[in-house]
Amino acid sequence: MTDNILFSICALGLGHATRSLPLIKYYLSKGNKIYIYSEQHIINFYKDEFSENKSVILIVNTNPWPPLERGKSAIAYFCNIVIDGLSMPHIINYDHKAIEKLVKKYNIKFVISDGNYGGYSFKVPSFLITHQFEFQFEHPYVLFGKAGSMYNVSIFKRFTKILIPDYPSPNCISGALSHNKRFDKINSEYVGILSQYNKLDIKQDIDYLVVISGFLHEHKKEFYDNLISVLEKRKGKKVFIMGDHLNNYHKTLPGNIEVYSSFKGLNKNELFNRAKIIISRTGYTTMMDLVELNKDSILIPTHNQSEQEYLAKYHKNKGFFNIVDSQKIIANSNLVHNTKNTMLIKNKKLHKTKDTVKKIVSIIDKYIKK
Repeated sequence: MTDNILFSICALGLGHATRSLPLIKYYLSKGNKIYIYSEQHIINFYKDEFSENKSVILIVNTNPWPPLERGKSAIAYFCNIVIDGLSMPHIINYDHKAIEKLVKKYNIKFVISDGNYGGYSFKVPSFLITHQFEFQFEHPYVLFGKAGSMYNVSIFKRFTKILIPDYPSPNCISGALSHNKRFDKINSEYVGILSQYNKLDIKQDIDYLVVISGFLHEHKKEFYDNLISVLEKRKGKKVFIMGDHLNNYHKTLPGNIEVYSSFKGLNKNELFNRAKIIISRTGYTTMMDLVELNKDSILIPTHNQSEQEYLAKYHKNKGFFNIVDSQKIIANSNLVHNTKNTMLIKNKKLHKTKDTVKKIVSIIDKYIKK
């Protein structure tokens, strides 16, 4: 007997959408019907992924989340944190009511929410995929982080179980983000990494693959310009993916550089496997992708993104990834790959996505068969 399964996907960046792909594809392979609820640009992404699959039903969320932690100036950043923080309870409640209606309308068996805190139902088992237990704001925003973490406690209790896409210590990727004593009573479990990619035995003929990702467009131009100024002087092939899903272009620049608007029309898995070194943000999903592929990298945090800035500092200290502290200081001298900073990705004993999918399915089965 096939089931109707609802995926509720956070739309802040593409990371939540891409890392959910292995789970979606698994449940599709078992003959289930998949309903996906998210904002328009994420729905467009899935439309490309499943263009000919009639078992995937896409549902647009018309009440979008704000692009959190935005604002170039300190005043704008502070004001946006306050405004966005006050708006989140309303948005989460809106999403929850929408989910309850979808559960009833489509006879949903269970809900999997990736990063969408409103993606739960009281009628059927609901599972939240997140590593974001504890916000890591620095001074003078520490109190915002503590308030947000306390709010998370109240939200997480509404889910049947929290699935943490990470390894437990000592190979933990998320660090303090997924550790908080207030969460000891929350039903949660480390399940391992989730990535849309799989390793291929293929020639590595791209010296640098640069992924200009993230949902905050205000920081992209500086990131791109600074990287171009360094890489155009280096030998080898460089490929830039701009993360621009609204336009479609491909251009060639001096210095053996190719620029693509997005991955649309390209084989993403092949491109990542062809790269010798990947340059990108310190986004959490990106880090899981790198571990999945055992891929060398240079990572730079998005300015004012507390999670990315924390992950940059955490992994710089751990020596798990090569980190450049800021996009403002990208230079030939610091945009380097140090083989000593690859301890995590060289650990061949770590479980990968296929093992994580098996574990998640096993956990969910225990609840839906009760």
